[in-house]
Amino acid sequence: MELLKVKDKEVFVVESHNQVLEAWASGSQQNVFSLDYHTDTRAAFQRYSYWRADSEIKAGHSYSHEKRIEELTEEKIYQFMNNEIDIHQINDNLQHDEHLDFSVRTDIVDKVFVLAKNRNLKSSNPNVHILDGMTQYDDQRIIEFSPPCLPDCRKEKHDEECRILRAESSIEDSFLEDAVLKAESIAPFFFSHYILDVDCDYFNTEESLYPQEYEVFKRLVRNSDFITIALEPECVKICRHADSQLESDAILSRLVSLIEELS
Repeated sequence: MELLKVKDKEVFVVESHNQVLEAWASGSQQNVFSLDYHTDTRAAFQRYSYWRADSEIKAGHSYSHEKRIEELTEEKIYQFMNNEIDIHQINDNLQHDEHLDFSVRTDIVDKVFVLAKNRNLKSSNPNVHILDGMTQYDDQRIIEFSPPCLPDCRKEKHDEECRILRAESSIEDSFLEDAVLKAESIAPFFFSHYILDVDCDYFNTEESLYPQEYEVFKRLVRNSDFITIALEPECVKICRHADSQLESDAILSRLVSLIEELS
């Protein structure tokens, strides 16, 4: 993890998104407002626990695979909560889309609001609520919001034009303001104490980094306790649009320039 001091703002830069936990754990149970292409809301240790349980059963242990997955996950969380292992050891077994669940289950943070491009209609994680999804909010601590287009779009079926417009409006007021209002509708004091978190794969076109009207983004930067940025270079290449040459280093450089301008 690299710490950048941009004016008076602390910006923590990591390679893999789960590594932001090191910075988050140094805070004081803030909320997190996260900008990401993916929702990153898989259950903590999903892959680690699955494969370890699988190997134990194949070695001759006679217990339920599903129950063993739960036991292995709870064991890791217990070890961390009781200071038997630290955040670096946690990250050794945590994937880059499992950190949000871990962060709320261990009270590293309070609530997380994820504004994402990759749209889910439902989640198997009981800690996750999907806005505009199939269920009502039940005090879950992770909220996913993945709008298919800008709020004022009236198309019944969203198309390629919507996808491009959404990408190019990533930090425009026309896109961000609705997400901020939705976060506040769930937790009225959400933005009184929060971390601004950015995955570089949230930006899919060069144009998205040069907004025209971005007062909401300015406010998010200025009022945040600190900022975390995940480079995720391979995800950036996968998620960028076909005619884009964006890479994570260029995105980071532009974000630092914006933060310097806004701080």
